[in-house]
Amino acid sequence: LEHIDPAASYIVAPLHEGFADVVGLLHLPMNLRFAARDELVDWPALGSGLRAGGHILISPEQPRAALRSLLRAAPQARAAHESLVVFPQGSLLGIETAFGHGAFAVAERTGMPVLPIVITGSHRVWEHPFSPLLRFRERIAIEVLAPIEAPFPGSAIRTLERHMKARALASPAPVRRYDPAVDGFWDGYRFAIDPDFADVAEAVARHRADLD
Repeated sequence: LEHIDPAASYIVAPLHEGFADVVGLLHLPMNLRFAARDELVDWPALGSGLRAGGHILISPEQPRAALRSLLRAAPQARAAHESLVVFPQGSLLGIETAFGHGAFAVAERTGMPVLPIVITGSHRVWEHPFSPLLRFRERIAIEVLAPIEAPFPGSAIRTLERHMKARALASPAPVRRYDPAVDGFWDGYRFAIDPDFADVAEAVARHRADLD
């Protein structure tokens, strides 16, 4: 918690592995506004909560429009003394999912620092969309890393991604692992696989090539 300045507004960049990530993040001493997939607005109860809370609904499959929405939202969040949560992976498939550059582009354009957060174990709480199973008394581990300032060249983002994932793999709470043979290939959804996880990257690339 020493890395969080309650008076500051951040682009919060957490690892993402389950819907319970939000529950964990809400324990931190910050007012948060979330970027969420627009399809969630159709969920009963959740959709009305997203609207009422002023959260940002985006489609990762339309990256330019999503970035424009985030660039409009970030100054509004800062003016309201909030931080904007943008999951760099854009997917909760697992640690193998690669970072996109959206969160860092917003930070560069707005001058807001990025606050990296390593979350593990949340997929054990609620396994949706892979299973309806809900568990209690599961451990979620949250590690807040030191905030970082722009600029963010690609090499800096890659270095941060590797550092965060190394911390996750060393965490006392288990990480979510993506196995496309079990979890599916999620055709139509926009995500990339971290090349450091070569077996998964090869399986996804081979599947997509077969579709073409």
